[in-house]
Amino acid sequence: MMELTEYKADPFAITMRQAELFYFRGRKAHREGRLEEAVYHLDEATTLQPDDIRYLLRYARVLFETGEINHANDVLKQVRTLDKSNTESLFYLANNYAHVSLYEEAKNYALEYLSSAPNGKHAEASAALVELIDLEQEMEDDDEDELIRLHAQAQRQIDKGMLFAAQETLEALIIQYPTFWPAYNNLAIVEFYLGENDRAFASLEQVLDGNPGNLHALCNTLVLLHEMGQDEEAHRLSQKLEHVRSLNLETRYKVASTLAIIGRHDLAYEELKLLERRGYRGDPLFGHWLSISAFKTGHVEEAAAFLQSEEAQGMREEQEAYDIRHNLQFRSALIQALKTEDDVSRIFTALLLGKLNDEEAKLALSMMPEVTDHPDVLLLTEQILHEMNGEKMIVDARIHRALLTIRLAERYVSDEERMSLEGDFYERFARIVLSGETFDAIEVSAAALIYLFHDVREGTLIEDCAALVDVSFDEVAAVIRSYQRLLNPARAKC
Repeated sequence: MMELTEYKADPFAITMRQAELFYFRGRKAHREGRLEEAVYHLDEATTLQPDDIRYLLRYARVLFETGEINHANDVLKQVRTLDKSNTESLFYLANNYAHVSLYEEAKNYALEYLSSAPNGKHAEASAALVELIDLEQEMEDDDEDELIRLHAQAQRQIDKGMLFAAQETLEALIIQYPTFWPAYNNLAIVEFYLGENDRAFASLEQVLDGNPGNLHALCNTLVLLHEMGQDEEAHRLSQKLEHVRSLNLETRYKVASTLAIIGRHDLAYEELKLLERRGYRGDPLFGHWLSISAFKTGHVEEAAAFLQSEEAQGMREEQEAYDIRHNLQFRSALIQALKTEDDVSRIFTALLLGKLNDEEAKLALSMMPEVTDHPDVLLLTEQILHEMNGEKMIVDARIHRALLTIRLAERYVSDEERMSLEGDFYERFARIVLSGETFDAIEVSAAALIYLFHDVREGTLIEDCAALVDVSFDEVAAVIRSYQRLLNPARAKC
């Protein structure tokens, strides 16, 4: 047996000894049913000795038992890379893929096992698996096509910000395929963007209960906690990711980007740099998260270099060209403004939704009676819905005049300023509506709104605003003074 002094002189021997110790502890914990402890020790062993087949096979088995099937398969594929003759990994891969209903992959690995080891100890089980898969596929080919179609449809809806439609699609998919976990993960994101936070976390809990160790569900949980301002809880739960070292680069990036989003920049930078060295560039936001984590960990020059790069410039140009009407965050902000803001915000949100003029916007507006009982807000919303449906009905003469006023004023304010949730164009109008203003002189009122909007920016002349809609200076000036007293009563008394 090698003496301790010899270990000190040979760092490689020390590493081997440490790895063997971690492997022994992991194997013991596995046998005694302490799976999380087993994962930790075997992860350390395989990190120290990533080429040891024994360690990798045991690690894969434990990962499978904890529900981390994708991670387990990554480890088994690493075994295949190291030793093409290893048939044990083929059998485990076949069973793992069959367990998650990926029958084509399962069958391929089972057939490869039978080809490599026709008399092996798993030959009979592999042959039975192939036969079972053939029977299963005959029955489920149509079902699988439907699953793929529905999931792709939901993803397209999410990408376009069609949140209500995506929610309906995903809920229908889950009814048909109650163990298709990606649908729950996507549904949780949709529910969160719809402001249904409790339902979002319940959907993620269903995944983690039914598929323990599901990394996507854990990562999504951390991101949602961060978005809700619960960073302390997100950081606490993120400890579960500290020892996840998937061999699959996409999975590794998912973990690293999640750590970056919640502010764990020390770990995120380390992982993202490793991915960069391995040539990973599979997501357009990769450079973005790497540069942020670099800056937050003191690598300022590296962050600055990215901001000057062609990649960063390309991202900015893509964002500038993007149609905000199909922006997920914009749609979500409108829906949540209806649910959580005041009646002033609800009026300008209703006006923006009216501009979108699609089924999603109509569904959002139909929620208004659930969130407010203010008659002006409800009448304005009803009028907008009639118009979106191509109906000529006037639900209230004053509200109808108010809408004619704002639409005339809109012609002289840019789309960018009007569509911004940060702007106050609609906010001023909403406050005036709620004050009981009658809008008897539509053109004059519109000119006054145009003046008030531009007055706090680059400034404009009253006569110019009056000329836009062909009314007199005196009429517009009088309405402006009236609106100013309404909007700024304290200043009006001075």
